[in-house]
Amino acid sequence: METLTPAPPQPVAAAVSHRPWRTASLTGLSVWATMTVLHLAVSALARLPRRADEAGGLWSIALAWNGWDAGHYVRIAEEGYHIGPGFPAFFPLYPLLIRAFDVITPGGPLLAALLVANLAAWGALVMLHRLADHEFGPRVAQRATWYLAAFPMGFFLFIGYNESLFLLLALAALYAGRRGHWWLAGSLGALSSATRLFGVLLMVPLAVEYLRQIGWRPRALRPDVLGIALVPLGVVAYSVYCAIDLGSPLAFSIAQDQWGRQYTVPGGAWLTAIGQAGPGALDPATIGAVLDAGTTLAGVVLLALCVTGRFKFRRDQLYLVAQGAITLVMLMSTEVSGRSMQSAARYTMEAVAIFLVLARMGSHQLVDRMVLVVGVGLHAVFLVVFMSGTFLVA
Repeated sequence: METLTPAPPQPVAAAVSHRPWRTASLTGLSVWATMTVLHLAVSALARLPRRADEAGGLWSIALAWNGWDAGHYVRIAEEGYHIGPGFPAFFPLYPLLIRAFDVITPGGPLLAALLVANLAAWGALVMLHRLADHEFGPRVAQRATWYLAAFPMGFFLFIGYNESLFLLLALAALYAGRRGHWWLAGSLGALSSATRLFGVLLMVPLAVEYLRQIGWRPRALRPDVLGIALVPLGVVAYSVYCAIDLGSPLAFSIAQDQWGRQYTVPGGAWLTAIGQAGPGALDPATIGAVLDAGTTLAGVVLLALCVTGRFKFRRDQLYLVAQGAITLVMLMSTEVSGRSMQSAARYTMEAVAIFLVLARMGSHQLVDRMVLVVGVGLHAVFLVVFMSGTFLVA
């Protein structure tokens, strides 16, 4: 009679592998809740009134979280694009969602903006977890999710900016393409390009992954390749609106010029940013240059580790490297009058591959602790700096 040997106990990760979306959702929710508590605590300390007659409370925190560009999105949601020059530079999907949520929720457009941003932040954390789990397994997925939230500029995901919405759509498009759902990937890409102009760049990693899936044989193209062509439709739709309502299909590009945005040869803006450093180490210009140029340089180093060394990605993961590379190249080639590479420190977190390779490196406990401690510490400091109205991290 055959003796049956009991199967060895399965790891927890394997036990829940048949419910990956539930695991991702719960992980994303716990990360979101933890960071929200941190933001409220840091913000409350930063907003302690110095005099008895100064305003305080949650409303003052909400106002501080909706500074700079966040205020522009709220104004567009309330009044449209005819409020002044430069506003068409802000793409319409996020203001449209603010307006829609303002109709169905109390509190006005300011709170609606925070609600949209935080729902999208949770969604972005969930999608990063699913993508990382699909590529590298559950442990890397968990670390990558925490690392994104703890990123020094990660607080932009949770305040009234479109950062979380754009990242959610970009991650979802990459994941859909990876799974071979090309019409869905293109549709999500179109929504991302309706959120920000750089959404059209998703065509590059999606095309790379599509060609890999068909064996790099152009003759094997299928009708679903047209799904990738949907990505620019967000920009096209906005251009049509601009032509009808604002008098020019390129009104958004003209508005970018009014903000002083221009493009250089690859890496030219990075060199300009270095040259803008002030005379002293604590000079605001120096800190700004180090923040923008230093963050992107760190991103380049991490991306290099994706293609060489111990943590090198597999060949079938080339689409992730392509997405990270084109993101960083564009950041290092974009100048804004007054400060080259302005906001590059926060845009760097859109290079998804850097969080995946960092999460793989985080298998070493010391690296994991360093990333979280340093990341959360700088995260809290920069949130306070942002709330103070300083242009440094806007």
